[in-house]
Amino acid sequence: MIDDALLDDAESYARERLSDKRYAHTLRVAEAAERLAKLHGLDPERARLAGLLHDTAREVGKEELLRVAEEDGLPVGDFERERPILLHGPVAAKLSREDLRVEDGEILDAVRAHTTGEPGMGPLALALFVADKIEPGREQSGVEDLRELAPASLHRAARAALEDSISYNERRDRPAHPKSRQTLEWLASGDERPGEV
Repeated sequence: MIDDALLDDAESYARERLSDKRYAHTLRVAEAAERLAKLHGLDPERARLAGLLHDTAREVGKEELLRVAEEDGLPVGDFERERPILLHGPVAAKLSREDLRVEDGEILDAVRAHTTGEPGMGPLALALFVADKIEPGREQSGVEDLRELAPASLHRAARAALEDSISYNERRDRPAHPKSRQTLEWLASGDERPGEV
């Protein structure tokens, strides 16, 4: 059970660390995650907390992201060295644990995986991943389709979001993160455990 004080602290923490634009996005993601959680039988407060925390390292500088990740032993490959912003999820999870004493592994996993996805990600992580793609401020091509899919199936919505993202990058000769491809393969395999959304 998440208490209101922790939600208030997380909201303040996000407010302190983010620009007005990124903070507004964060609030919309938190609300979308909470709504998806209710629709899919998940804990809405845990989903809201994950949403509030997901981008708290998004405006940290590249060198700092690399330094924090390497200090903490987070996986840093060539892909992350070239694009350190991809580390903002894992770094946000680490800082949430240290600064706000968030110990809930599913919340931290959701924050950690929200950028690239992760094979085997649980329902809360899927809810956050999808919420980040469909929050009302998003206007990318295909977002309305994702918004229609999300209430019925987080797996199908996450799969469609990854397909769109990988296709978008390929059209621009940009490689997709290997973890995104692995997550798409996992989602496409239909390897859903009974009771998952």
